[in-house]
Amino acid sequence: MKKWLIGILAAGVLFSLTACKTGETKATKTTESISSFSEAVKKSKGDTVTFYGYGGDEKANAWVDEVITPAMKEKYDITVKRVPMDIDQILNKLTTEKEANAKTGDIDVVWINGENFFTAKQAKLLYGPITNKIESFDQLMDVDGHDANYDFGIKIDGYEVPYGSAQLVFAGNKEKFTSGFPTDTQALLEYAKANPGKITYTAPPEFTGSAFIRNVICDIVGYDKVEKAAADKEELYKVIKPGLDYLNEIKPYLWQKGETYPTTTAEFDQMFAAGQIDLNYSYSQMHVAEKRSDKEFPATTESFLFDKGTIANQNYLAVANTSKVKAASFVLINEMTSESAQLKKAEAKYGYSIPPFDSKKLSKETNQKLTDLYKNQGVLSLEEMQEKQIPELQAEKIPMIEALWKEHVLHE
Repeated sequence: MKKWLIGILAAGVLFSLTACKTGETKATKTTESISSFSEAVKKSKGDTVTFYGYGGDEKANAWVDEVITPAMKEKYDITVKRVPMDIDQILNKLTTEKEANAKTGDIDVVWINGENFFTAKQAKLLYGPITNKIESFDQLMDVDGHDANYDFGIKIDGYEVPYGSAQLVFAGNKEKFTSGFPTDTQALLEYAKANPGKITYTAPPEFTGSAFIRNVICDIVGYDKVEKAAADKEELYKVIKPGLDYLNEIKPYLWQKGETYPTTTAEFDQMFAAGQIDLNYSYSQMHVAEKRSDKEFPATTESFLFDKGTIANQNYLAVANTSKVKAASFVLINEMTSESAQLKKAEAKYGYSIPPFDSKKLSKETNQKLTDLYKNQGVLSLEEMQEKQIPELQAEKIPMIEALWKEHVLHE
């Protein structure tokens, strides 16, 4: 019996050593340096790469399935597996893997930005820098611009690549706003008083409602003051109090007298489409074009901005630190941010997304294609939107502002 046990133990040790050696080889292969995009292409042939991101946008999902996946297989012999998952779950999964000291995991490319990037970067859940390995970054984007270097005030340091642009854009039926759209907070208050119950906004933590609140605060207080305020709840409150006072002043004239708020953008859109409310907004600049195209909003719906501007940011693609196929991840990010793929994404079929490109780096033909796609759709010109962009506030301040709104406006 002793000999039998010794034999089993010896075999187990031998197996463990072999497994460790194999694991070391895989780990070495996974983390080996890839110096260029062309090298990534060579090393990734035949790989399967996962894309983890929000799965609730059917048009964005269709774009990945119908445009990106076939292109990756045809061009690079790489299989793409799209995994719909909320970013909170993604970060929890990456954190669990890190705590377990896992060398590799299932997540490769992640759709991310803002507070979630701040969290992931702090926790060292992402691999990087990667921008020097993505051809489209240098070829198509403003590499020295704010959005290529800061995400919600957080230094990117090359850990993510711009994937799409976003800006808070308001919308209204021009037949109801006969005197013109309310392009500042005072005009909005006057309209609310004259039309009780026809204005509302989505309640934080819904991210567009949170952006609306920040935009109102910036319009009243001034972006620079909020941006320069200390990331301390009490100090921040002193700076943004006039904005919160305004939200309390308008509150009795809101839908349901401000006693309740819609909690999702879907509910918000349905209320607008049904004529329950007169003001709509979205973080997608092409929201009106998409809703008009789908016959959900009236053809008389038009977009507008505040005169002082509206909050804008980018969303990004990053690579998980535990990705088994980093080379394939670089290739996927490059394809998803390529000129051909982003032009398809800009079509009505895939949601009219605005590419994260520097128009000066695009050909006249490409710029004209984008202009033609957006023409006569109830949306503003790209030039007007870019002229009225306010950078996002620092990620660490956003939960503080949301908490202060709950305390001083919602009174929770």
